[in-house]
Amino acid sequence: MVVHPGGLMSDVEKLLSALEEELWRANRDGDGPAYDRLLRRDALLVSRFGTAGKEQIVPLIEANHNPFVRSELSGQQVRLLSPDSALVTYRVDYTARTDQGDVDHAALATTVYSREDDAWRVVLHQQTPL
Repeated sequence: MVVHPGGLMSDVEKLLSALEEELWRANRDGDGPAYDRLLRRDALLVSRFGTAGKEQIVPLIEANHNPFVRSELSGQQVRLLSPDSALVTYRVDYTARTDQGDVDHAALATTVYSREDDAWRVVLHQQTPL
């Protein structure tokens, strides 16, 4: 997380860090409505599986076929790009439940947020497997 002189984070930085945690929680819980609320209509997600838009991601989260049973974020950094846009980067270590058993993964993640009507929403989320 961004640390400012005196060690204080802005309210926006705290909120965006909390939203990242909320998205991973929603992924673990199969909470499609949370993704529907937090992703912009034209959001794009990029991962080792390819690219997908909100219309593909929300049903996949709701189906929860390979749930994440653990996710740990570390090294979060928040960069405010403008009063209404921001970038969040971090490492995530997570475990996915598969038919073959639990599988551990690690990735570097970047999420771009846009604030519209006083709500922050995901524009882009990208993961690079480690």
